[in-house]
Amino acid sequence: MKKKNLLTVCVLMPAAALLLSSCATIITGTKADIAIDGSVFEPVTITTSYRTYENVELPTVVKVKKKHLSGQHIKIESENYTYKDIVLKKEMNPWTLGNIIIGGLIGLGVDMITNAVSQPGEDNFYIKGKKKETVPVSAPLQQ
Repeated sequence: MKKKNLLTVCVLMPAAALLLSSCATIITGTKADIAIDGSVFEPVTITTSYRTYENVELPTVVKVKKKHLSGQHIKIESENYTYKDIVLKKEMNPWTLGNIIIGGLIGLGVDMITNAVSQPGEDNFYIKGKKKETVPVSAPLQQ
């Protein structure tokens, strides 16, 4: 019976403390959702740090990695319009405070490694496209 108690104290308790202490990582994850809407009348391709979304109709929600969140670009392209990149800014994730209160340094460390301590400063964007300039095809010269 003493070996079982020793196993619980030495292995299971630290494992539980590690798993339960990284509040922001567990609750909010390592990716963030960004909602994009706009005056777009054709399918667009959206490229984020996580993946590329092709032939998407707006409004839509895309995912971005929280790692290096500040300054991260979301690129939007379509056949007939150009768009400005969305540039993300970060702010502190309130769940990080749970680590300071409950999880301590281990949980805070896990959240810092996964960057779950950050979240996008804004998570809803409205985009406007600018019509691409079309170059007219000239007729061949006749002599």
